[in-house]
Amino acid sequence: MKILAESVNVEKLAQALRIGVAGILSIYLAGLFELPQGYWAAISAFVVLGSDVKTTVRASGERLMGTAIGALTGAVFAYFWGSHLLWFGVAATLTVLLCELLGLGQSYRLACVTVAIIMLINSTAPPWNTALNRFLEVALGIVIALILSAVPPGRALETVRTDLRRPVHE
Repeated sequence: MKILAESVNVEKLAQALRIGVAGILSIYLAGLFELPQGYWAAISAFVVLGSDVKTTVRASGERLMGTAIGALTGAVFAYFWGSHLLWFGVAATLTVLLCELLGLGQSYRLACVTVAIIMLINSTAPPWNTALNRFLEVALGIVIALILSAVPPGRALETVRTDLRRPVHE
């Protein structure tokens, strides 16, 4: 227990709790909103939730823009050309080029993940529905991460840290 107390500070504990709460809230709210793949909300929250608001905002913008571009590109290609492997490669290439043209840097990675999800996962839903749901799932996770990143650790975490430092047998 002493080793744990020495390696876990208030900030690390707060981040761990934020991650856990983000996962729970993401899945719960995705269910309430009837989003078909609510786990993407939790994954998005985990990916963007930094230890401070500034880090979370920066990561959130990249993820949201990448998802929007990937969703649009994937839906267009899936609608007109289906999920043929060649068209998937063209869509991924175009997605990277769009991100570069728009100055979005590393957003192309997440944009291509979205293209892959929309074009390669068998779904009976029209590609536009899949793209919209994917965007909404990611946006939900981002909103949750942004809210939680603004929550200060507070006195409760300080109390936990003090308790962790206390010897088991006094």
